[in-house]
Amino acid sequence: MNVIDVSNLVKRFGARAVVDHVSMQVRQGEIVGFLGPNGSGKTTTIRIMCGLLTPDEGEGKVLGYDIRTEALKIKREVGYMTQKFSFYEDLTIAENLEFVARLYELNPIAKFVDDTLDDLGLTSRRNQLAGTLSGGWKQRLALAACIMHRPKLLLLDEPTAGVDPKARREFWDEI
Repeated sequence: MNVIDVSNLVKRFGARAVVDHVSMQVRQGEIVGFLGPNGSGKTTTIRIMCGLLTPDEGEGKVLGYDIRTEALKIKREVGYMTQKFSFYEDLTIAENLEFVARLYELNPIAKFVDDTLDDLGLTSRRNQLAGTLSGGWKQRLALAACIMHRPKLLLLDEPTAGVDPKARREFWDEI
């Protein structure tokens, strides 16, 4: 089964085609890298596949849902970690995860938060303010927020950019 099946995606901003007839198929269980220079449309393509942007041309399905008409369903089933994940820096790690749990309407919230903190080795830091975390720990929190709702598909957009090599290795060990 293909979890991603898109063809001839085009996205323009003004007169500039940022995504120009991109097609790809990704089967369940595959790990795929999406490489290209800055400004080549990688993030825009990922955002189309997450249901965050609608293509100007092309068609496709993600997890069996149409990218044009079922974007909300895609958003509920996909975990998307952006290049620069945003937190409420004046909230603790646990409070940030509680916020995300509410967005996804997860119940019981406390169990989802506790399990996620435990899974990613964040339990001892649960009461630490997000704004005081190092880059590596912020990335770990971002990953926690992206996987807490147990997505069927995880899309990572430069998840270790700007992170030191040790934290980068630890991040990939978590996945």
